Amino acid sequence: MKTLIIGTYVNAPYHPFQQVDQVLADLLGPGADMTDDLSRVLTMEKEGYTLCVSYIDRFDAPLPEGVAEAILSFVRHGGGLLCLHNGISLQTDERLFHLIGGKFTGHPPQTGLSFSVCPEGFLHDLPGFTLSEEPYQFDMSGEETVPLLTYRYKGKDYPAGWYRTEGKGKVVFLTPGHSIASFRCKEYLAMIKRSAKVCQIT
Repeated sequence: MKTLIIGTYVNAPYHPFQQVDQVLADLLGPGADMTDDLSRVLTMEKEGYTLCVSYIDRFDAPLPEGVAEAILSFVRHGGGLLCLHNGISLQTDERLFHLIGGKFTGHPPQTGLSFSVCPEGFLHDLPGFTLSEEPYQFDMSGEETVPLLTYRYKGKDYPAGWYRTEGKGKVVFLTPGHSIASFRCKEYLAMIKRSAKVCQIT
């Protein structure tokens, strides 16, 4: 199985790819390629990738021409898309907002958050965890999603992860990932690894 992991190395406004890239490559094993070149998605299908992991940090910049169409085609034809934290910034294209199933709208200051798994999702048997994280908040697109993870903030539970299908492919979004510290949490790494596996099952 081949995985393309995409992040932002240079001029990342909030979440640089350095360090995170190696953790993800080690976690997802042989066949994982890292890049900050978004044009690589244009040939994902042709090159035989089965999973695209987005840690892209470009909330205020439009996607290059052809990128959204390539990601949509990749998923609809059986590829998996796993977005981690700022990886949801693909939402700058309306079509990818609907593909992912939600849109980041902002967050209160970073704080300690308790994350709990949802009983209906494929993470149901994994333990929750507590991390210092940004309490990401969202508008959901209206597409059908399966809740995977929630976090508790000021006495209220908020969505922190979900799963959906599109055509023959699968999409997973997980909120944690603000800094390298989140990628050192073994419980969260187990969730990423399982999510990647689920995304690659056709």
